[in-house]
Amino acid sequence: MPHAIHQLMVAWTYFFFYCVGGWVVESTYCSVAERHFINRGFLNGPYLPIYGCGGIASALLLSRIGSPLGVFLTGGALSCLLEYVTSYVMERMYHARWWDYSDKPLNLQGRIWAGGFLQFGCCCLLVTYVTQPPLAAAVASLRDTQLVAVSCSSATLMLADLVVTHVGIAGLRAKMDSLKQETASRLESMRELLPSRPELARVKDWGQVMEASLRRRLAGRLADRLAGARDMLREATPELLGMPSLPQVPSLDELASSFSSRLTDQELRLLRAFPSLRPSNYRRVFDEYYQRVQGVARATAERVHDAMEERRGE
Repeated sequence: MPHAIHQLMVAWTYFFFYCVGGWVVESTYCSVAERHFINRGFLNGPYLPIYGCGGIASALLLSRIGSPLGVFLTGGALSCLLEYVTSYVMERMYHARWWDYSDKPLNLQGRIWAGGFLQFGCCCLLVTYVTQPPLAAAVASLRDTQLVAVSCSSATLMLADLVVTHVGIAGLRAKMDSLKQETASRLESMRELLPSRPELARVKDWGQVMEASLRRRLAGRLADRLAGARDMLREATPELLGMPSLPQVPSLDELASSFSSRLTDQELRLLRAFPSLRPSNYRRVFDEYYQRVQGVARATAERVHDAMEERRGE
C-alpha cells in the first residue's frame, strides 16, 4: 500500500475513534443532566465529527509542542476556534442557532465561552498524553487489510449517515424562518391589544412563554416530558396567573403546536439533541417586541396622566 494512502487511513481511523469517543462523553453528560438518554449528535450514528477534528488535531499537531501548558492553551484556543466556526457555518446553512452560551460568563456572541476553553484544554491534555499513545500502538498493529476494512467501512457509514441526515432536515431552514416570521407577526398582533389590555406590558419575557410552549409541544410529540416547562411559564408570567383565558398566550401555543407538528422525525431528534436549537436572532424578536410594548405602555400612561390633569384643571 502506498505510504500516503496508508497515512491517510491511519489519520481517518484516529478521527473516527475520537468522533465516537466524543459522542460517548457528550451523550453521557447530557443524558445524566436530563435524566434520560440523549443522542447528542448532528448525525444519527454514535459519532461527533467536531470531536474527531479536535482529537486528530491533538494527536497529530499538539503532541509536537512538548509542554503540557502549551498543549492546554493551544488546544483550548484551537478547539474554541473550531466550535465558533462550526456554529457560524451551521447557522448560515440552516438559519438556526444550534447552541447558545449567551447566559454563560465570558462568552463570544454566545458561540463559545471561557468554560469551554478550559474543558477543551483539559480534553486535549487527556488525548495527547493518555489516549493517543495506546491508540497509535493499536492502529499500528493492524495489518493493511484490517486497516482498509476499518477505515473504508467507517467512512462509508459516516458518509451515508450524513446524506440521510441532510435529506431528513432539508426543510429545517424554511421552518426556522417561518417560525421566526410568524412569531413576530403574532407578537405584533398582541401589541395592538395593549390599549385595552395594559396588564400585558407587565410580562417581562414573552420569549420564555414561547420557549415553554415549544418545549411542551415538542415533549408531547416525543412522548417525553421535559422538566421545567411549566415552571418556566409560571416564572415568566406571574402577573397573568389565575386570570381568565388570554387569547395571546394560546396564540403562541398554537404556533408552537403548528411548528412541532410539521417537523420530521429527523428534525425532532435534533431538537431533542440540541434543546436550545432556535431560529437565528430569535431572542431579538422578543427583545424588540418588549421595547415596543414598553413604548406603548409609556405613551398610554402619559395620555391617561394628561387626561387626568385636564379634568383637574376643569
